[in-house]
Amino acid sequence: MLVLAGSPLFAQFASYTYVTDRRFEDPTDLIGWQFRPSELEIPDVRKSAFGPGEYSFGVTQNNLFIEGPDIAGVYSINNINPAEYGYILNLMNARNPTLQGHLKVILNKYRQADAVIFKRSPNDKEIIFWLPLLSRAEYDQRGAWYTDRRELPIAEPDSLWGQSIMPFMVIDLIENKQQLLSLDDSTSFRFTREIVHTLKKKKLKKKEVDLIDSLELTIEDLLADSALLAETGARIETDIIDYLTFKTRILFDDGGTEWVNKRYVVTGVNEKEDKRAPEGGDRYLLEITLKNDDPIFLYLDTWHMVSRIEWREKIYLSRGY
Repeated sequence: MLVLAGSPLFAQFASYTYVTDRRFEDPTDLIGWQFRPSELEIPDVRKSAFGPGEYSFGVTQNNLFIEGPDIAGVYSINNINPAEYGYILNLMNARNPTLQGHLKVILNKYRQADAVIFKRSPNDKEIIFWLPLLSRAEYDQRGAWYTDRRELPIAEPDSLWGQSIMPFMVIDLIENKQQLLSLDDSTSFRFTREIVHTLKKKKLKKKEVDLIDSLELTIEDLLADSALLAETGARIETDIIDYLTFKTRILFDDGGTEWVNKRYVVTGVNEKEDKRAPEGGDRYLLEITLKNDDPIFLYLDTWHMVSRIEWREKIYLSRGY
């Protein structure tokens, strides 16, 4: 896999990042994110569009990795400060400390990034890099798959069964990186409830077992005919089993791919409420315990709508979070 400016955290993508992809409520939300704009502007000089990935800005805990003609490099981040327009990252070029500049992240009223403004040094002009808006066709295509914020209600724990959650983005808390999930990744969490019938033969007499076997009776046959069930003396146990089916595609740095499609037994769902959460914030938490695996934490907002999932040191976000 090609990497950005030598950093293993940012792969080269054949797509832009869009204004509506991410909300930045806190400076830490920038860590691990990569801006891939579509247009640049130097005020009173020029304005031009370019292809996806030609310019990109990847933010880590300590560095800003930049790709693009004339500005590529690694810049140390001295600090990230809030500003009335969004955030400002104060920078110093890692190879040339005399180059001290900044990256401004310009947010709209929804806390989404409209643009980033890069200034390499005090003697350089600011360059505005505009992030694109989704076209209607792209919006409809993505909307058909991803679970949007405030789209899927889980009114109570039992409402979970039969629901599928298709996250838009995953944040790796170990590697401090954020990744948009493509449609090809098909990442999904599906919760199902199944009724399982089991025929118990241990306490049956041999002739009753022989009768069941000779008639080649299935559990469905016995359940459908109460007289036959009584004649054979069969005992059928009924269990309700809850499952999580998790699907995703893992991409490795060497270009390899691994598909994951695994089903887990859900052993419990417990709802908690944070009454101090602001309107629209994550107020409810469904703690979903799995057999022989880490629990899943499913967050719901004020209106019981799905917002995010935390599992195995990763956070999966709904689109527009």
